[in-house]
Amino acid sequence: MGFDSLSVVYQHYLTQEPFSQQDKNTYLLSAEAGSGNIKRVTTYSGIEIVHSQIEYHEPYPTYFASDIPIIELQFALSGARYVDISGQEYTLSTGQGALIMMRDFEAWFHPPAKENYTSFALGIPISLFNYAGAHLATSQCIRFQDILGHRIFKPIVFQLDHRIRTMIDSLIVELNNPYRSSLMMEATALEILNRFMIQLFDLAPIPVGFSREDIRKLHTAREIMENCMVDPPSLLALSKQVGLNDFKLKKGFKALFGTTVFEYLRQIRLDSAMKLLRNQENNVTEAAIAVGYSNISAFSQQFYRKFGVKPSEMKKIF
Repeated sequence: MGFDSLSVVYQHYLTQEPFSQQDKNTYLLSAEAGSGNIKRVTTYSGIEIVHSQIEYHEPYPTYFASDIPIIELQFALSGARYVDISGQEYTLSTGQGALIMMRDFEAWFHPPAKENYTSFALGIPISLFNYAGAHLATSQCIRFQDILGHRIFKPIVFQLDHRIRTMIDSLIVELNNPYRSSLMMEATALEILNRFMIQLFDLAPIPVGFSREDIRKLHTAREIMENCMVDPPSLLALSKQVGLNDFKLKKGFKALFGTTVFEYLRQIRLDSAMKLLRNQENNVTEAAIAVGYSNISAFSQQFYRKFGVKPSEMKKIF
């Protein structure tokens, strides 16, 4: 199944009542139903990047059906939505995400009324998902057909973390940028897919001398650093928090994530600073402090080394 068919599904859904297409990338909710819009971009590899920000006046259930197989990474950013998919109930609360797989389905969508509903989604072509599964897995082959089996619908629900939210936010900014970089959007979408393929299907290679429980603890360590990037724990404190000695933490983190703990910290700080500067929310000093830097000169040097542009020049670019 080519990704062109996936694009057809999204286009058909987004041009049904109560939506209508305003321009190439924007779909409006009718004034009778509520307010808001949906932004959509299709990448070169066929990934559908979709951001919805809508509010209904009253309950407004909508129906959609398709015989085309679909894989979608969904992220609930605000509000909650109830969906009935071929008789199976499905809800996603704020702060949750889900990898959903379905085919030959009928769906009734029940969005909240008088409440801002904001969501983000990546529609993944089946061929791309199967390709990723075949190349990421070492002892198994992850394929859409095998995971879904004879079922019509299968959701795998997870919690959002800071790193993923940062990447989602950067894609939302690009969706609203008329001078968007399609290559940067594709790269970020693929990074999100890669991260969840590894996480949800337990595909991370196990370094010699480490157990599956050790791997879980290393993922926890990464999440702690993401959530505490402004005031991160020391290596010793982090090792105590996750239950690994500091030597095993350093060795395992490098082997699993390809970088040291504090190099990873530097990456997520700079990525967050880039988001703040691109959104024009902060000046250089404010952005540096907001992500945990006290030395503005060091921040500027590291920012330039990573992105090839000085932070002070970001306003000229965006």
